[in-house]
Amino acid sequence: MPTDQDDADALFGGAATPPKPPLPGKGPESRKETRVRANWQARVLLGGDRIVELNVFDLSESGIGLVSEVGIPAHTVLQLALAVPGLAEPGKITPVTGTIKTTHMTVRGHYVHCGGTWVTLPSASRDLLNQWVRKLRS
Repeated sequence: MPTDQDDADALFGGAATPPKPPLPGKGPESRKETRVRANWQARVLLGGDRIVELNVFDLSESGIGLVSEVGIPAHTVLQLALAVPGLAEPGKITPVTGTIKTTHMTVRGHYVHCGGTWVTLPSASRDLLNQWVRKLRS
């Protein structure tokens, strides 16, 4: 019987690696809502079927902040996959996929901070992320 980890592995193409801690700091403001800190695994699909692993740095209702060791192009629409922990069961992972438009890329030491706003996100996924935003805000 498949487990939640199997679902996450299938979404992310193999066993998940532990997330790297994000560095502090924000890019240019393009999201007007309050941002909340998060530290979840994510991946984006770049041209040529290249997958880049990232960490979620922050969330808001209209977008997401990401951290990576690899440059992500600014002002580009990219497919994004997130491993979202369960609200009541943090060990249960819900795979969330959608598209973002990157708004900026800022290099900070060995890390690249990238911000994005949602272009497409299924309503159930948007509801889950907004529940997390409200939970982390309180």
